[in-house]
Formats: sequence, C-alpha cells, structure tokens
Amino acid sequence: QGYLDGSRCLDLFAGSGSLGFEALSRGAGHVLFVESARPVVRILEKNVETLKVEDRVTIWTDPVEKIASRLAAQEPFDLVFSDPPYAAGWELKLLETFDWKQLLKPGGLLVLEWGTQKSQAKELPEQVPFLVKVREKPYGESVLTTYQRPEEPLS
Repeated sequence: QGYLDGSRCLDLFAGSGSLGFEALSRGAGHVLFVESARPVVRILEKNVETLKVEDRVTIWTDPVEKIASRLAAQEPFDLVFSDPPYAAGWELKLLETFDWKQLLKPGGLLVLEWGTQKSQAKELPEQVPFLVKVREKPYGESVLTTYQRPEEPLS
C-alpha cells in the first residue's frame, strides 16, 4: 500500500475501473483508465461520479492498440494494471510491443492478469526489454504476473 502514495497509475482494459479505484482508495494520486467498449465506459464514468474522484481520474476511450504512442508521450507511470481479454493474445503484445522504458518509471510495476485456459500464452517470459518478472501467482484459472522495470538498465 505504501507504494501507492501519490502514484500515477494506468489501468488498461479498465472495465468498470475496479483496479484503478482500489489504487485510488489506497493513496494513488491519479489513474488513467483506458477502456473502449462504450457501454462499459458509461459504467466507468458513473463510478467516477459516484466515488467523487473526477479530479484524480482521466478516461481514454480509444482501443489499447491505438494509444501506445499517446501513452509514451505521458509522464511515466508508477504502476500499470492490465486485465485484457484472455483470448485476444494481449499478454505478449503488451510485453513485447509497448515501450516500457517510456511508460514505467524505474522501479515501476506492471501487473498483468491472464488465464491459463483461455489465453493464447501458456506462460509468460521471465524478462522482456526493460521488464523483469518479479512475481507470479495463480488464482484458479487466472494468473497474476507482476513485472518490474529495474532501477538499473538490464544487461
């Protein structure tokens, strides 16, 4: 929880926003939600209003595949949550094609949820450019994998 104090968070495939709202409740300073499904965005917007966190939230309604360069132009994030549709193959796309050097601060974390049964990936790599796997925990048919951008560049 102390890690979240004042942090900048990114919630990819945000859905109703539960991960980002939890981060806000534990001290995050700002969350950028990315969700493109219009009916779900309306729920997300209603949740922002209900929780009265409009000043600590930004919502982008573009598909994740269209925002990579826009994200790279943002100030780097301390924490990124991603809960993509399991069957769409996003796990490896995110790990291998997003510019984590630009997106995450040194020491920042990417928390990626994926499924052992429905995902295209059967396992995730121990390391990709600028990220190292630091934790992996199965929860039934889902897996929560955490990567960290090391403080020092990877050799």
